[in-house]
Amino acid sequence: MELKSVELNINNSVLCINYTMLMTMVDGKVINTLTETSSQLCYICKCNPTNMNDLDNIKRFVVNEDNVKYGMSSLHAWIKFLELVLHIAYKLESAPTTKRTTSEQKKKIEEKKKEIQFRLWNELGIKVDKVVQGRGTSNTGNVARRFFRNTEKVAEITGINLNLLNRFSTILTVISCGSEINYDEFENYAKDTAELYVKHYNWYRMPPSIHKILIHGSLIIKNALVPIGQLSEEAQEASNKNYNRFREHHSRKSSRIHTNTDIFNFLLVSSDPLITSLRTQPNKSHTKLPPEAIHLLNIESSELNEIETSDGEINSSYSE
Repeated sequence: MELKSVELNINNSVLCINYTMLMTMVDGKVINTLTETSSQLCYICKCNPTNMNDLDNIKRFVVNEDNVKYGMSSLHAWIKFLELVLHIAYKLESAPTTKRTTSEQKKKIEEKKKEIQFRLWNELGIKVDKVVQGRGTSNTGNVARRFFRNTEKVAEITGINLNLLNRFSTILTVISCGSEINYDEFENYAKDTAELYVKHYNWYRMPPSIHKILIHGSLIIKNALVPIGQLSEEAQEASNKNYNRFREHHSRKSSRIHTNTDIFNFLLVSSDPLITSLRTQPNKSHTKLPPEAIHLLNIESSELNEIETSDGEINSSYSE
């Protein structure tokens, strides 16, 4: 999509502003449609599910560097890593295989699922894999953050390798923090994480969304114009409740055109830089980045005290 330039006359000088659209706030379904890729394949290298865990031969798949422009959805990454851990945990004791499960195994998987859900709710206060009417499931970014902030307890409840959980947590924290990432260090760390995953859970095929981050994450980070965490869609997801509120209380219901016009105008007001600068900023809790995450960033020692990751929850109820 080509965007028009804007010219401003200021003190007899002409200022020309050019715009570049980065489609980094789209989910996997949209990207698969744009790249004409099946949802079961990696849209960057076209690797199929049966080869996701074959790390030795994965280089034979040709990388389409033009597709890395779609970035990396940090919010969806939290959710996808959460779901990966849960789905492995459900099958860990009764059906550690890629073959079709029997009715008896399915029963054991369902029992294990209920046990894990019960313990996570009682010990961590989070609901996972629960259907929420009209909003998908209860697996949200906020739930995933709390899940990966308590890796020791999660390892105890799910039986998943603690080292792997800590590595997942570090990777998710790094790509979400908004600081510049050392893509060489990230590539090595992600590669080691992928090898650890295959070592322990080779029977469970790595999903394309996880493959993209562990195998192609460094390439995506390298080609991003700004730190990948600054291209997050959290602000977009946080506007979901604003949209519903504006539609219900601040729009005319006489026609669709009037309704959408009023909603659009209120969204413009809520995002206006001047109006936003006048409001009192809400207090947000922050947590220092762990040493493992700091090692993957391009920051000076004098900046360590300034680099933090936000624990503030967002109004997101989206699950891909």
